[in-house]
Amino acid sequence: MKLIKFAFFCFISFVSTQVAAHPHSFLDLKNKILVEGTSLKGFQMEWTMDEIASAELIYEVKSSSDREATKKSITAEMVQTAIENHYFSYLYNAKDEPLKFTTKPSNTTFRIAGNKVIFYVTFYLSRPYDLKNNPIRLYTYEPSYYMAMEYNNKADLTISNSACKATLEQPKVNSELRLYASSLDKTQTPDMPEGEDNTLGAQFAQKVVAVCE
Repeated sequence: MKLIKFAFFCFISFVSTQVAAHPHSFLDLKNKILVEGTSLKGFQMEWTMDEIASAELIYEVKSSSDREATKKSITAEMVQTAIENHYFSYLYNAKDEPLKFTTKPSNTTFRIAGNKVIFYVTFYLSRPYDLKNNPIRLYTYEPSYYMAMEYNNKADLTISNSACKATLEQPKVNSELRLYASSLDKTQTPDMPEGEDNTLGAQFAQKVVAVCE
C-alpha cells in the first residue's frame, strides 16, 4: 500500500523513459460549487485519473483477496494526500486574500470506470463566504505541473444555486513558458519560485470565477 499515494498522484512511471515534457499525467476535473443562498460552502469534485496513473490502483484492487477493505484503505490514503496538499486547490476572495479549507472532507470514495479511476471528494471552506457581489477565484493544480489537472468542458463546472454564476477561464501561457515546460523530462522538476502562485502548475492552471449578483 505504500505505493498508493504515489500512484494516485502520478509519480509511478509506467511510460517510456524516452518521453519528455511536462505534464506526464492528466487528471480530469469536475466541480460543483456548493452555495446556500449566496453563501459559498465548498466544492464537490470528481477527479478522473488517466489510464496510466489508474493502472496501479486498479491492479491493487483486482488482485486483493478483500477488495472492499483494499478500496477503503486506498480511499483513506487518497483523502490524506488530498488534505496534505490543500486539495490541490487555491481559493482567493475579491481582495485577493487566500481562503482556507477544513481538513474534514466528506463523500470521499473512488470507483473504477473502465480503465480509469474516479476519486470523489467534497471539501469545505473554514468559514462560509458571501458571494453577493464578492467574486472568488479558484485554481486547482499540481504545482510542479508533472500532472495536469484540467476541466475538459465548461459543463464540467456547475454551481448549486442557479441565481449565481460560475465561469471557467483558460490560462494565458506564452510560447516561452510552453517551451520550458516541454523541455522537462520525467526526472526533472521546474525551477520553483517561492510562493504557490508562481509555480509552473499555477501558470498553466485554469481559473474558476464564481459570484452571486
